Amino acid sequence: MEDDKKNPSSSNPAAQPPPARPSPVPPSAGAPVAPRPIPPPVARPVAPSLVPPSAPPKSAGRRTFLKLAVAVGAILALVPFVPWGDYLSHSVGSSGTAGRQKVTIDNNPKYGAAAGKPVNVNDLTTFPPDSHWVITYPSSGDPTQDAQNPDTFVKFELIRLPAGELGGDAMEATAFVAFSKVCVHLWCSPNYNPLPTHEDYECPCHGSIYEIPDGKAVQGPASEQPPPTNAIPMLTLTADSSGQLFIEVPVWDVDHNGVIGYGRNYMSYEDYIKPAAEGEGS
Repeated sequence: MEDDKKNPSSSNPAAQPPPARPSPVPPSAGAPVAPRPIPPPVARPVAPSLVPPSAPPKSAGRRTFLKLAVAVGAILALVPFVPWGDYLSHSVGSSGTAGRQKVTIDNNPKYGAAAGKPVNVNDLTTFPPDSHWVITYPSSGDPTQDAQNPDTFVKFELIRLPAGELGGDAMEATAFVAFSKVCVHLWCSPNYNPLPTHEDYECPCHGSIYEIPDGKAVQGPASEQPPPTNAIPMLTLTADSSGQLFIEVPVWDVDHNGVIGYGRNYMSYEDYIKPAAEGEGS
């Protein structure tokens, strides 16, 4: 009994302390250690941007305009140096032979008795003063085929001038002029409008008006162009002893017959074209 009193834990198991837990054994230095797995990245949804796309700078439009203006200016600066005569020669050469040619009216029914007929300066009935027709130079040789040719670069408005001061009733080549059907402004097709107070050659597109008989632009945008781009090109006409009207071989430069679509020195009418008409052709 005394022993039990001295050591009460020996007779009461609940009073005994719990057994100690074994210490973990560290791995040996040479044993491999498995790496801890890395969780895969989680894709996060990207929220749409609330900032609108940036607009191009305003100066970009200005730069584009300036570049275009410079390009157009460069082209216009080169226009006087373009070999328009060579281009024209190639164009008219495809229509027929560009030589001396008898003047024959295109065979268009609207010209009545004059349609398809050769022009004689003595015939005031078929070809009365203050009248006009279309002719083709160079001609194909067939006035019906010429009438069907749409190329305005080979078309000319033959005008018998008004009687009186302009001499349209004279039985001479000077009674006629032949203006190009290509306006020197923007290549529209002018027409002669014989009215008592308006005897001019007029472009219907932008209102350029060319006076007769020298073909100088006196109104509209063509009149504001610098010489020699302000007069309509024209043909040189002569008549033989029988009165038959002829087209002399043109000299396609600005000081003679002009350059189709470009212009002519209007003084060439007095200096070159009219003097040729006053002499008798061969």
